[in-house]
Amino acid sequence: MRALHKIEFGETGSTGSRARIDAICIVAFFGAVLVLAIRLEAFAHVASFSATHERWEIDEIFTTLMVMPVALGIYAWRRLRETRRELARRRAAEAAASEMALHDSLTGLPNRRKARTEVTKALESAADVPVTLLVLDLNRFKPVNDLHGHAIGDELLLMVGERLVEAAGHGAAVYRFGGDEFCILLKGLTSADAILSRVEAVSSVFDQPFELSERTVTVGASIGVTTTDHPGTTMDQLLIEADAAMYRAKSKAGNEFGFFEAGMERVALRRAEIESELRLALINGEIKAHFQPLVRLRDQRVIGYESLARWYLPDGTIRQPDDFIPIAEETGLISDVFFAVLKHSARESRNWPQGQRFAINLSPVQLNDPWLVERILKTLLKEGVSPGRLEIEVTESALVADFDVARDVLWSLKNQGVHISLDDFGTGYSSLRHLSELPFETLKIDKSFITNLNDDPAAQTIVRTVASMAHSLGLLVTAEGIETEGNAANVAAFGCDIGQGFLYGHPEASRGAGSVTSVDDADCELAAPDSRRTA
Repeated sequence: MRALHKIEFGETGSTGSRARIDAICIVAFFGAVLVLAIRLEAFAHVASFSATHERWEIDEIFTTLMVMPVALGIYAWRRLRETRRELARRRAAEAAASEMALHDSLTGLPNRRKARTEVTKALESAADVPVTLLVLDLNRFKPVNDLHGHAIGDELLLMVGERLVEAAGHGAAVYRFGGDEFCILLKGLTSADAILSRVEAVSSVFDQPFELSERTVTVGASIGVTTTDHPGTTMDQLLIEADAAMYRAKSKAGNEFGFFEAGMERVALRRAEIESELRLALINGEIKAHFQPLVRLRDQRVIGYESLARWYLPDGTIRQPDDFIPIAEETGLISDVFFAVLKHSARESRNWPQGQRFAINLSPVQLNDPWLVERILKTLLKEGVSPGRLEIEVTESALVADFDVARDVLWSLKNQGVHISLDDFGTGYSSLRHLSELPFETLKIDKSFITNLNDDPAAQTIVRTVASMAHSLGLLVTAEGIETEGNAANVAAFGCDIGQGFLYGHPEASRGAGSVTSVDDADCELAAPDSRRTA
């Protein structure tokens, strides 16, 4: 746009120069004709010619010609006014286009392009006026958009922008980078206390719900902060540092902010690399399922398998889920990972005894997908597998995020024949309400209670109590993390029905019986306690 203005100004200057030359030429021509007319007494000759040719009306013609310049002058003046108005309109349109190019169309806040210009300029004098950059990423914004529609999402973004401008304070600049990402530029804050105070004010924006036109919603934000007084720092470097601090804050969940520390940028760059590689891996079918046996404790027979995501790298190595599942959840790729595992597991299960199930963990993020149930059933149908062979595992954290949404999704799956279990029981915030209102069939006791079960009386009491409570509610109990025969004997004695752990087998690319005996179709089903409820 700046280059465009230079061209326009150049053309305007050139036009003005030509106008001056034309004016000089006209005046010179007029002067030459006047001198010549005086010397030749031209008017006398014209009068004599007009008198001898009266019928030609030459005098009237000359009189008319003398008046015509006035009319032509008026015409030229009107055209000049129109030209000036058109030029003003064009300049206003160019200014509006420039403004639109540098501002977000929804919130009206400056955009990334404007931020780059202003932050770069601020960095030039960073030695005298330190520069602090905040990068904000909203938490739980996508569920608001998905559940309540884009109109509500847009209204929320508008209100977030207004609150940020107010909280950032005098002299700050708030930018919207796109989606649910914002950036704030602070200049001249020299003390750590001053920076901390301003960051806390920005973070407090999300402490209160947002009262929108149709409903009230609550979102949080993860904030990354970096500051510099080095003029040689670039905006890209600042963004990398702020992003690294922001991702550290995001890993803590809730409304959190973090300050950049040396070394964080390497973590952020590695995270970006993994995200890019994961997208390609999903396209290339590199996400596969590994299967770990689920064993009926009373007779040590395999009744199914838990399907666990594994990433097969091109070099033949396997990347473990802890290295990519958190990134998949943050970037919205977790649903693609889930369906890749579901598809592979369903295909493998066609070769298993009919009664054996496969269990897959459902991420809390996925519960906000309005088409989740339909997509699951469509995948099973396409692979030719009955919904009754799938068991969905949800963690307690998924229930806390939005209980009503979780209830609707889980009951929809249950009504289609899918089995539901509560994973990692005892590590979250489950209540009797969750157990009574949701269609769980199995509780999985977290392995942290099983590891030291032989020597820890408290763990023994917890396992025994949980098993008794689950049975009274008509639920089965699975013990995770069984690694020794002693663990297996104890969990069975304390009332657990199903065992899972390295004692029975590590997760493998295809199902294997390990140290237990496989079963025929008729032996796969596990009887529920007598008091089992019906949905």
